[in-house]
Amino acid sequence: MKNVNFFIIALFTFFSSVFSQEDSKEKWFIRIGAHNINYYPITSPFKGFFLKKNNSFIPVISSIELEHHIKKHIGLYLDASLGMVDNSRWKIENNFFVKLSPGVNLYILPYNKFDPYLRFGLGYHKFNNYLNRELRISETKYFKTNKKDFFLLDGGLGLNLWMVSNFGFNIQSTYNQVFAKQSKDYLNFWKHNIGLIFRFGALPIHHDHKHDHNKTIGETDQDNFSSVVPIIKEEEKEEEQEKKICCNNQEDSDNDGVLDQEDFCPNQFGLKKFQGCPDTDLDNIPDHEDKCPKKFGRKENQGCPNIIFSPILFSSGQFSLSPHSLTIINEIAEIMINTLPNSKFYINGYTDSNGKSYLNKILSVKRAYSVFESLISKGVNASRIEIRGLGIEKKKGRRVEIIIRKS
Repeated sequence: MKNVNFFIIALFTFFSSVFSQEDSKEKWFIRIGAHNINYYPITSPFKGFFLKKNNSFIPVISSIELEHHIKKHIGLYLDASLGMVDNSRWKIENNFFVKLSPGVNLYILPYNKFDPYLRFGLGYHKFNNYLNRELRISETKYFKTNKKDFFLLDGGLGLNLWMVSNFGFNIQSTYNQVFAKQSKDYLNFWKHNIGLIFRFGALPIHHDHKHDHNKTIGETDQDNFSSVVPIIKEEEKEEEQEKKICCNNQEDSDNDGVLDQEDFCPNQFGLKKFQGCPDTDLDNIPDHEDKCPKKFGRKENQGCPNIIFSPILFSSGQFSLSPHSLTIINEIAEIMINTLPNSKFYINGYTDSNGKSYLNKILSVKRAYSVFESLISKGVNASRIEIRGLGIEKKKGRRVEIIIRKS
């Protein structure tokens, strides 16, 4: 098994170096990890699905998959898995298992952080110890095969969970239909994978081919012109050579397709639509504008996830702040100033149903105002806050809530 792991690691290293070259970026994926083989009882593919005796988990690195995207929603893959497994159906222990399978992945939400897909493939499967064995089907029926090499069809589901644009976690599950004469499903099995996925390059960049097309036309016209007018002044030749030298010397230090002179982030691999800057959390907000560059967020929150502030609670009939409430307000003020510096907020005051309605209305305003004053004392700009006394609210009770204004 150590030799197997060494072989897979060496193969992964080779693919990493080959497919990370410039002309292969943004199209190649590699998944590595462990896999589990499930030989379920012959009566049902879902019976005893989680029983330990029906599953053989091959740890460390026992599976590797290479994928090439040919379209936005379509990727072609080659999957290789091997290890020592138990086959409870045939009462076989510690037997050598091989599966090699090419196929296609169909992506439902391509280039999203939550990236599910369907997969279909065919392939080759080897299991040595089927020879000279019999599988008991019933009291009077037996099944026997004299082969150890088989073709198969497989299909299932997978999920990539991208932590950053080029790296994430992967899980997938496939059902494998093994072809053998009169075998029915006696040789079939489940295969489950868990591991890591690497994407070489960032998200696909939609290049503007208009410029390239114009350049080709310009060069063709120049060639035609040269054939018609064979004599060109020396000065014009020198100018053309200087232009070529100038263009050839334009640099793209981070190899992201955006020249340094136009690249806002010349030392970071980025996206053309963000002038060469990266978007690590794939929330369509470039990192240099994103207050939470490693968390998928919303534009109205400056790239941070939705923020829900803890409510500030009050004693019956009171509007003064407790020490615990002051601690909460300190945390809220820090978020308002540092995380959401451009957002505006409502401070909503509420009361319970005890007492008269008009008195509760006044009390709700006082509670909201006490929170407002505390936030101002922490450095929050008063123009960003609107106070609202909302009076009796049975579901809310004696509290103040702070929410982000939508506009």
